[in-house]
Amino acid sequence: MNLTNSTTRILLVRRENIGDLILTTPLIRLLREQLPDAHIAALVNSYNAPVLEHNADLDEVFVYTKGKHADSWWGSVLARLALVRLFFKLRRMRFDDVILAEPTYTPRNIRLARFIIAKSWSSPARRVIGFEHDDGEHTGLDVVVSKAAMEGLHQAQIMLRIASAYGIAAPSGSVVDFPPCRVGRPKPPAVVGLTNPLRIGLHLSARKPSQRWPVESFAALAGQIQQAGAVKFSVFWSPGATDNALHPGDDEKAQVLKTLLAGTPIDVDFVQTHDLATLIRRLDGVDLLICADGGAMHIAAGLGKPIVALFGDSEPIRWRPWGVPHRLLQAASHDVADLSVDEVSAAFDELAAECGFQGKIRTAKIEI
Repeated sequence: MNLTNSTTRILLVRRENIGDLILTTPLIRLLREQLPDAHIAALVNSYNAPVLEHNADLDEVFVYTKGKHADSWWGSVLARLALVRLFFKLRRMRFDDVILAEPTYTPRNIRLARFIIAKSWSSPARRVIGFEHDDGEHTGLDVVVSKAAMEGLHQAQIMLRIASAYGIAAPSGSVVDFPPCRVGRPKPPAVVGLTNPLRIGLHLSARKPSQRWPVESFAALAGQIQQAGAVKFSVFWSPGATDNALHPGDDEKAQVLKTLLAGTPIDVDFVQTHDLATLIRRLDGVDLLICADGGAMHIAAGLGKPIVALFGDSEPIRWRPWGVPHRLLQAASHDVADLSVDEVSAAFDELAAECGFQGKIRTAKIEI
């Protein structure tokens, strides 16, 4: 394919979780750099779509609502009807390529891709691009992306393999040579002067039980960090009740932390984020984030924030923060609860020093 062909129309399909979509943005950046005249679009769901807002690498973003995310059974029916209409709209747009931007072989998504490209005798060049199955199966794919030798690769590096469909070699070397993750923001972040307190984000929630650090540990950590100088904490969590079957949240955990910190000199702001766009905007206001492996961690990386990442039973090599300064902690038990406050505090001190934040803390302390 001619890399400068202005008529090339590409649809990238990525319908999974927030972190998965964020770790696909380096691929989108590489395609845009190498195919500057192509029309590049993405199909995503309403849950993760805010990740791509203000992303200049894309010409269009198509968004649908999953039935399980609808607010009623009737809403679920309407969402499914809207999805069918969207599929037919995409089919009429005559994309040259549909990229299944997922590191798995999923026959259902392959069937969808083949429906969208409407391949026929009159359009033989249209292609479905995707990863082969672990056993080498690739029925339905016109361009097969290899899954060989993936050991030791980050998820972002794995997704960059898709660029080979256009004769584009993925970068090699250190992480700084690779495109970063990108989370859209409406405007550049405000520059925070050294006279302002360092703003530290604490994200309390994690989907997996093995990734959940006790709320008492967060309280003790805030106390230790506060002793080093004047800082401002912003506390984030997944909204909702713990027993919510569809969207379990940590409102109770946030309330416990608020109670533990009440009456202390710790300067803390509890930030309610009832939608992803708000979470992105408020995370953009912190200088450094302390959190478990998960969607919030990848959002922060996409915003260029330094991160102290707490890992449970997930793979650090595959899922660590991409392209930003970070410290990663994982207990031998692969349970975040077994990480001590002292370990996390020491990791924060190291990362703050690396990023030049220690001087900021000391300056703020002197002025107070």
